Amino acid sequence: MFRKILLLLALTCLSCAYARAEDKEARDRLAAAHAQYYTPTASGLKSFHCDASIDWRAMLSRFAGTDIPEDNPVLNMLKTVHLAITDDLHGKGSLEWTNTAEPPDNKKAAMQQMQDGLQISVAGFFQSWNAYMNGSMVPLPDSTVTVSKSGEGFHLSGAAKDMAFDEDFDKNMLLTQALVVSPTLKVLATPTFTPTPEGLVVTTVLSQVHQPPTAPETNATFRIEYAKVESYQIPSRVVFDIKNTGVIEIGLSACKVTVSDWAKKQ
Repeated sequence: MFRKILLLLALTCLSCAYARAEDKEARDRLAAAHAQYYTPTASGLKSFHCDASIDWRAMLSRFAGTDIPEDNPVLNMLKTVHLAITDDLHGKGSLEWTNTAEPPDNKKAAMQQMQDGLQISVAGFFQSWNAYMNGSMVPLPDSTVTVSKSGEGFHLSGAAKDMAFDEDFDKNMLLTQALVVSPTLKVLATPTFTPTPEGLVVTTVLSQVHQPPTAPETNATFRIEYAKVESYQIPSRVVFDIKNTGVIEIGLSACKVTVSDWAKKQ
C-alpha cells in the first residue's frame, strides 16, 4: 500500500513537472511573440495629432442610397467643418470637430447627429486599434494572464478590472481571434496583420459586437492604411464598415508625433 502511495505521488509530481514545462514553453513563446508585433509605444511614441478629412458627398450618398447633389444644404455645411484626430495610444482617442460657419437653426440637429455619430465611431476604432499599438493585445506574460497550449497553437486568458479576455494564437504565434467581455460589451475580433520592417502591423479587424452582451450581434470591420511619420507608422486612411449602417472613410494628413524624452536621445 505504501509503495502504491509513493508511486502515485511520483506520478503526480511528474505530471506537475510536465504541466510546468508546458506552461513555461507557452509563456516563453508568448514573450517571443510579443516582439514580432509592431508596438510603437515601446520605441517612444506617446501620441499623435493629424488633420482629418472626409468625402462628405460620398459618405452621405452611401448612407442615403442615392447620389447627393452638390447644392445639398447639409453637404455644404459639412464642407465648412474642420476635423482633426488626436490619440495617445491608450483609451479611445478623439475626433475634434470645429464649425467654421454656424449652421442654420433648421440644420443644427442634423449636424449634431453627424458629429456625435462620427465621434463615437472614431472613439470605438481607437479603443480597439490602441490595444494593438501599445502591446496590450499581445502582452508580455505575467501573473495576470494564463497561457497554455491549444492544439498546435496557444490560448491566452486573463482579466482586468471588470473585463475578461480570451485570445487564440496559431502555431506561429499569430493572433487569430480575441474575445473581450465586460458588463456592457462583448466583442469577438478577428485581426489581419501585414509584415513590415518594424513588425506585424494590424491592417484589418473584423468584429462581432454585442452591446450589451445580451444584445443582437452587430458586425463591424475596420481597415487601416499607414504612412511613416518620422520613424513611426501612423494611420493615413481608416475605413469603418458597420453592417446595415454604412461606410465611413477618414483620411489623415499633416500628422505630428509626440515622443518620449528618452527616445529623443537615442
